[in-house]
Amino acid sequence: MTPPPRDPGLQPERTLLAWRRTALGLLVNGILLLASGHGTSDVRLGLGIVVMVLALACWAAVSAVYRRSVNHSALGSERVLRLAAGLVLTVGLFDLYAVVTR
Repeated sequence: MTPPPRDPGLQPERTLLAWRRTALGLLVNGILLLASGHGTSDVRLGLGIVVMVLALACWAAVSAVYRRSVNHSALGSERVLRLAAGLVLTVGLFDLYAVVTR
């Protein structure tokens, strides 16, 4: 007898939506860094661009994990989730630097 397929319910979708909200918030932070550094600080412009790229990478990483969890009934790769968490931490540190050096 084979066990019935695992039903993850809506948990993967809720997790995806939470990570996407986080990535959207990071993207807004990047845009604000660009706006605040325009014409005044090359460091803020650079940080804004890096933050925006990391936010988009976070969005792509969690989308890949979600697709894997839906297709294979698994949570997804822990490595990708750790990468996304690391991206969020890195962006937070960039934002802290921008606030402290203002």
